[in-house]
Amino acid sequence: MRYSSLSRLIDARGLCYQRAAAICAVTSIMILSATVSEPLAREIPTLQNGGIKGQVVADITDKRRPLPGVVVNLSGARLADKKLQTVSDDEGRYNFSGLTAGDYAVSVELQGFKKYEQKAIVQIEATVELNILLQPIALSETVTVTEDKTDADKSETTTAGVITATALRDAPLIDQKFQDALPLLPGVVRGPDGNLNIKGTRPNQSGLLVSSLNVTDPVTGSPAIELPLEAVETVQVYSNPYSAEYGKFTGAVTTVETRAGSNDWRYLVSGVLPRPRWRDGKLFGIGAVTPRIAVGGPISKNKLFFFQSLEYRFVRTNVPSLKNLEERQRDIQRESFDSFSRVDYVVNPIHRFTASLSVFPQKLDFFNLNSFNPADTTANFHQRGWFLALNEQAAFKSGALLQSSLSVKQFDAEIFGNSAAPYRIAPERNFGGWFDRQNRESRRYELLEVYHFAPRRGRGSHALKAGLNVSHATFNGSNTSAPVRVVRADGVTSQLIEFVGGSTLRGRQNEYSAFVQDKWSINGRVTLDLGLRFDRDQISGMNNFAPRFGFVFLPIASERTVVRGGVGLFYDKISLNTGSFEQYQNLRVTTFAPDGLTVVDGPRLFRSSAPGDGLENPYSLAANVQVDQKLTERLLLRVGYEERHTRRDFFVEPVTHQGSTAGALLLQNSGRSRYREFQTTARLRFQEGRNIFLSYVRSQARGDLNDFNTYFGNLRHPVIRANEFGRQQFDAPNRLLFWGDFGLPRDIVATPVFEWRSGFPYSLLDEAQNFVGPRNAGGRFPQLMSLDLLVTKGVKIPFRGKKYKGRVGVTIFNITNHWNPRDVQNNIASLQFGTFYNSTGRSFRTKFEFVKF
Repeated sequence: MRYSSLSRLIDARGLCYQRAAAICAVTSIMILSATVSEPLAREIPTLQNGGIKGQVVADITDKRRPLPGVVVNLSGARLADKKLQTVSDDEGRYNFSGLTAGDYAVSVELQGFKKYEQKAIVQIEATVELNILLQPIALSETVTVTEDKTDADKSETTTAGVITATALRDAPLIDQKFQDALPLLPGVVRGPDGNLNIKGTRPNQSGLLVSSLNVTDPVTGSPAIELPLEAVETVQVYSNPYSAEYGKFTGAVTTVETRAGSNDWRYLVSGVLPRPRWRDGKLFGIGAVTPRIAVGGPISKNKLFFFQSLEYRFVRTNVPSLKNLEERQRDIQRESFDSFSRVDYVVNPIHRFTASLSVFPQKLDFFNLNSFNPADTTANFHQRGWFLALNEQAAFKSGALLQSSLSVKQFDAEIFGNSAAPYRIAPERNFGGWFDRQNRESRRYELLEVYHFAPRRGRGSHALKAGLNVSHATFNGSNTSAPVRVVRADGVTSQLIEFVGGSTLRGRQNEYSAFVQDKWSINGRVTLDLGLRFDRDQISGMNNFAPRFGFVFLPIASERTVVRGGVGLFYDKISLNTGSFEQYQNLRVTTFAPDGLTVVDGPRLFRSSAPGDGLENPYSLAANVQVDQKLTERLLLRVGYEERHTRRDFFVEPVTHQGSTAGALLLQNSGRSRYREFQTTARLRFQEGRNIFLSYVRSQARGDLNDFNTYFGNLRHPVIRANEFGRQQFDAPNRLLFWGDFGLPRDIVATPVFEWRSGFPYSLLDEAQNFVGPRNAGGRFPQLMSLDLLVTKGVKIPFRGKKYKGRVGVTIFNITNHWNPRDVQNNIASLQFGTFYNSTGRSFRTKFEFVKF
């Protein structure tokens, strides 16, 4: 497939990057200067934080009947003199989204019923559920049925991929984690190493925010938090967000909105039944125990609310290709306890305060177990972590809003092996015990202030906001590695890799950011996002300015077509392990002749060496254009193209000095990557809150392959060869995805998920672990095809004279039992060269829960 490349916009020296940055920066400053001089105007604030949703029901004697087509009104001080309206769908459901936290009044006037009025308090980043019970005043009732409407957003320059609480509850998720739902979005795949790759990026190139605050690992830069499933209200993934408030990434950013308590009590008990472990038709103990409990409600009505969710997980995951080994050597074992607590306090009508605490210790044993790494050769990953966030919101009579957030994140990790035997890498498989041991403790303090100015007018309307972000991170630890032998097919040593020098690691990082953003609505058909972001950190010492520009255009008066897009510059963070590179042990490599005794090179010392002039922040230039076309009132078609070029990425490169036994392992700051994507998506809304999605993505991911975290992350690679630019290991050129949740009669919900995509590429190796031919060009895994299904039914469970709501169901993974291997023998010296392994067959799981959410 041919792509219209952005590469014409940039040359080898990046001069056009600078030109684009200068143009956007000047444009932003001119627009902001013009708008500041205009008088204040009272309009609806644009901060979108929460919502109100529920069901309109006729409260008829002995029967409650949902009412479709009912107009629901919303008013409140945060809406100024305007009033919002929506219409209930075929099941009587309504929804007001994108509301600023504050006090609101919900009202309904319907012929034949008493007027309904009810106050509702929207908390910070929370959705209030309010069911409207209409009392009849006559025997007759008149209702008007209207179709549910699916409208393309007409004001946002970037559309987020959204996973709702309903999707999290109803989708067939293998581990019942919010991360498992992200591949339901176009452009998100789980790579061959099990990590999520969002829009062609490695995990450490993207950001993760909870309560608007950074929850990545300060050391590696990868996402590092676990939340119980019921603690998550909404997950949104932004690729190329043109709002300048987002930064410290070169790929995409994922934001998580957590659940809050309300005036109504809510509860859930799930996963109480253990899952047996079957082997060849026989029972072998417990396969999994995953109980989850959640409860939320008012401590003091309309004043103080709480929400608590707890989850314990003990899960054994079988590796099918190891069926000839003992039972204890065939499973990856995970044990974790996740807790999320949240308290919301209404200080007064203009002040809201939220405190939340997440605790997420975990033991992940044999976590790199696969067809070529038996249990004794694998590593264990144990973590201890917690995250405390405090959020305060103050509204002003002028319409301005101030949000203040403070967080503390602790993340400690320990990585160690399961055997003390020397680690050996052979063509057929690996032997011995894992060679690397890591211990580290890290902590981050973060302060975020965001001020939303009162709405302003000047050649249209302006929504201005500005923010300041300060963080301080530290880590202390050690990384000690034992010798590694690379052996040939006959068992003799080809290469000996030793690690010498001190193992103590420590680092610190101060980061400062500021931004200003203007959403300029020129008229009802054109909206522009103009932003400028500033970032500076202690490690690089650079002042980085990142201009952003986005647009929304409605080309025809019917507003059924929306064109949006933009271009922006994004600067990445520098993780603490990268900044501490020269503290790592040095490599000493000895290469032997075929007899395994004669030294042909070395011992050669590769000293860890960072750039002498200091490190610079990686950055990316990204652009996209997207067209949303509303074909019918319920059917939306989306077509889009995006492209991103990343520069100054980090990778490692071994260098030898001719005529001596000296060498160097260089940390290079000149890495490149490129991602291109063409996407088409159709969305059909046939019930309120229930949708069907069909998407096709054609993409291309290229980059430097010796990226730093692959070799110095949680799972180190001891054999380091020359860097190459080529296909990323998670490159999947074609991907087709279909999924939806179907509300069926008798309170049955069915959610199928079908995925087909190209197989991932892999490299070829010889018996000395050298690459044969270009990397990631040796072939591809077979095409993946998977069909999963979750079906649940609502039931009423009698207990002590009362009936409680519950749901029972069954999940089927890989219904077609398609061969989807995850391992390949890529060593040309192996007798099994070219053989694929480790496909998970069809499996069943039951679901049972008490629920009132």
